[in-house]
Amino acid sequence: MHKTRNRLSILLVALLPQAVMAVQDPANFFAIKTSIGDVTMDNVNHDNTIGTGLIIGNDVDGQLKETTLDDYTAGIGLTFGRHLGAWTVEGELVWRYRTDWDLVAPTPSIATITNIFSNVETTTLMFNFLRRKTIGKNWSLEAGVGIGIVHNTIEAQYIERASNISPELSFKDDTQETDFSYNFFLGLVRPINQSWSVNIRYRYIDLGELKAGPFAERQGLIEGDHTSNELQLSFERAF
Repeated sequence: MHKTRNRLSILLVALLPQAVMAVQDPANFFAIKTSIGDVTMDNVNHDNTIGTGLIIGNDVDGQLKETTLDDYTAGIGLTFGRHLGAWTVEGELVWRYRTDWDLVAPTPSIATITNIFSNVETTTLMFNFLRRKTIGKNWSLEAGVGIGIVHNTIEAQYIERASNISPELSFKDDTQETDFSYNFFLGLVRPINQSWSVNIRYRYIDLGELKAGPFAERQGLIEGDHTSNELQLSFERAF
């Protein structure tokens, strides 16, 4: 957690010069936001690094029970941006905690079940381009796209459950991966007063590739794709 806060602080500092350069310009704004996401981890595989791959009894040794999983995550973030007529550009930082990436693989060759339990923290730094259009007296519709980077921190545990021939064995691996990210979104904006507005935004975001392993004394290497459908609530202030 301490390392995560340090990384978040570094990324926040990277955005601050935009605010300093934009002082006293009403075309500029910052936003504080929260988000909740329905996360999907799919195309999960271990490339034959768990088990023998042979059919033993009713199971394929080492075959994952699921290769597509869903979970939820919540995040907080900060945005600095500038309105350029109907267009807007923004730099956005969001930190999400946490996603559970939990896998099960029967391994009858060693007379047990193998679990891989992972916690995933995600930080994204995005640069978005959007256009807003007034659709009523108090509302505007926005649509946009963005590109950036995603940093995933993964704490994984590889567990071979206790059996008649062996005690429970557990191995850990901590991994950090940085990858390309993109998103596209739709939203509604409503002014609160001269300075503040509220923004509700849906977006689809690619959160890069997940990796866990190899583990101490075990060659298991698990990979998968990481995406999220998010709902964001933010409060923008012009300055």
